[in-house]
Amino acid sequence: MPKLRPFRALRPTSEAAPRVVALPYDVMNRQEAAAQGKDPDSYLHVTRAEIDLPLSVDQHANQVHEQAAANLTDFINRGILIREERPCLYLYRENWRGASQVGIVGCAQVTDYQDGTIKRHEKTLAIKEADRIKHFDRVNAHTEPVFLTYRANQEIDELSARVTREKPLLTGKTLDGTYHELWPLSDEDTTLATRALESLDYFYIADGHHRSASAAKVGLSRPQRADAPWNEFLVVAVPDHDLRCLPYNRLVLDWGDTNPEQFLTDLAQVATISELSVFAEPPAVGSFSMYLDGKWYTCSFHPDVIAGKELPDSLDVSLLQEKVLAPLLGIEDPRTSERIEFVGGIRGDGELKAAVDKGAACAFYMYPTQIDQVMEVADAGKIMPPKSTWFEPKLGSGLFAHPLWD
Repeated sequence: MPKLRPFRALRPTSEAAPRVVALPYDVMNRQEAAAQGKDPDSYLHVTRAEIDLPLSVDQHANQVHEQAAANLTDFINRGILIREERPCLYLYRENWRGASQVGIVGCAQVTDYQDGTIKRHEKTLAIKEADRIKHFDRVNAHTEPVFLTYRANQEIDELSARVTREKPLLTGKTLDGTYHELWPLSDEDTTLATRALESLDYFYIADGHHRSASAAKVGLSRPQRADAPWNEFLVVAVPDHDLRCLPYNRLVLDWGDTNPEQFLTDLAQVATISELSVFAEPPAVGSFSMYLDGKWYTCSFHPDVIAGKELPDSLDVSLLQEKVLAPLLGIEDPRTSERIEFVGGIRGDGELKAAVDKGAACAFYMYPTQIDQVMEVADAGKIMPPKSTWFEPKLGSGLFAHPLWD
């Protein structure tokens, strides 16, 4: 049974929240962060503090995390961020493109992460872990949450429906058009939510494998005591029925040892290929759309390619890697290859087309991995290929943080 504990959040005032709330640190490059963080109250000055430093300073340098700590202190000193007087859980709603996603904000346990009560489906990269470890450790706070999901619970759904009819404490809008709202739960509702969540079997990491791994390592590196705040880490737990899965697309930068004509011939051995007059999303599992030489194609893996495959090998991203990227294009390890880039589905087909028209070799628009597939892989203790999932909307940044200083 997973535990989600109330905490004394560090949050913006209601007046400052619209200026503070920002997109998460890892969905933009440095130039985009600088453009979006022009307001001195933007939370990007904490999560992407390199925007306050010369371009000559590497964004992963210790100086960046020192600047982040100074900026967080400045936000507190100026009264932009305040500390909640009582520990509680929160309801956090995001409204995006006509749909809502409601999660419970609280602190998950490092021990639950260690023993598998919080399940993972991706490997982490040491270099990315190291950066978040330095950030959490120097800022002395979990500045952004991990995105968890769980199999929906009626009691929590009813609580969410009741509380979100009230006026929220904080509201804000990020530049992607997502509206963010936050409600603190009463002591009674905090107890109700805590007990309901403890009836679940597991939490699943939807997004934030590096943040969770880094938070756990920071906690384990500090003095061990039962009441230490670093025994926990900040999360938003969203029921599975609220999640929206978008594709995570692939962009191949060069042809390597092949060429477009040979590639199409080879691809026809593993997939049925049909030229499209205009772009169309892949219609079903086992299919993908492809762009090369100014044309869109729809492609479906041959039945014998799919037959007998189990998760995660049956995922479309796995099949593309095993049958196309590695044998036909020579991209053996997508984690390390400099010949491939991954493009989130939120950027649409236009970005893929533009990149190929400017000189990239080809692009693959994938059928999205589904949340039930994620859970099934995690339940089996297996690992998905890198860049298998893209969830929208992304969790906002700045409406709540978890201090580690008491």
